Amino acid sequence: MNEKDDGVTVLENVECGDIVGIYDHHNKLIGEIKAQERIPFGNKICLRDKNVGDIIYKYGEPIGEATKFIQRGKLIHVHNVKSLSVDIPEVCKKEIIRQMGIEVE
Repeated sequence: MNEKDDGVTVLENVECGDIVGIYDHHNKLIGEIKAQERIPFGNKICLRDKNVGDIIYKYGEPIGEATKFIQRGKLIHVHNVKSLSVDIPEVCKKEIIRQMGIEVE
């Protein structure tokens, strides 16, 4: 984890209302966050509110741009972030959202 990071990967399925521990690279608990929605294993939970146009960081590197407001504790994924490295076709995004059961506002 890097201090710039806007999201961390969850290592188990998280339900809305669950408290998620945030650990550093030494496996030391450095904080907690309350999930604001279901977040499937292997996906990212947002650590701080992000506005439209904000850059999203992971491992200290920019990975995407917020396309919607992302509240702290919400899922970071294709429904609210545009990748900086690959242009995912809209039809693929819709299928990912459908298969994951992501609730889109």
